[in-house]
Amino acid sequence: MIKPEAKIYDATAGNRSIYETKDHPFILYGDIEPDLFYKPDIMVDCTKTNFPDKSKNLIIFDPPHECGRIKNEGIFSTPSLEVANKKWPKYYRETPPRYYGGDKYKNKDELRRFVYETQKEFYRILSDGGALLMKWSENRIDLKEIIKLFRGWSVILKIRCFKQGNTATPTYWVMLMKAPMPSPQTELGEVAVEVEQP
Repeated sequence: MIKPEAKIYDATAGNRSIYETKDHPFILYGDIEPDLFYKPDIMVDCTKTNFPDKSKNLIIFDPPHECGRIKNEGIFSTPSLEVANKKWPKYYRETPPRYYGGDKYKNKDELRRFVYETQKEFYRILSDGGALLMKWSENRIDLKEIIKLFRGWSVILKIRCFKQGNTATPTYWVMLMKAPMPSPQTELGEVAVEVEQP
């Protein structure tokens, strides 16, 4: 078993650019991108994991904030340090690129659906009273639209982060806590932000 003591699950670890410590025994780093510089502890689709119910105390979620990119066509859609340095030698770097996963979803509807399906799985695997720490940048979709997708969660805090002055795209860290639900998760078409069913 990988990291049996890990009660923290980073569902979209990417190249771990948010971390000072790039590996920790209590954090399980997951992702679906095979070409990352920092290989995930587990290759897993966070919309359907095989983790037991209520097995995680904290989930970290830094999903793609945009869509429609093409993999390896730009520095922020390139997960591999080697590929980045070959394609853009002028900007040679020693640290891995900040890969944001904007190539994973073709449009806003696909991105919203991913967030919605993921929060359903998080609700299942998070312990009662557990917390979800989510990062969201308003590159394509406003935070208020994304929050509406979270069914059975309470927003505990919201921190706005400023980058390069106040003119940059707003980025937020949001903490949500799992609340008891009177009924099972609904289908996406029933929530405020409606996405066409496939």
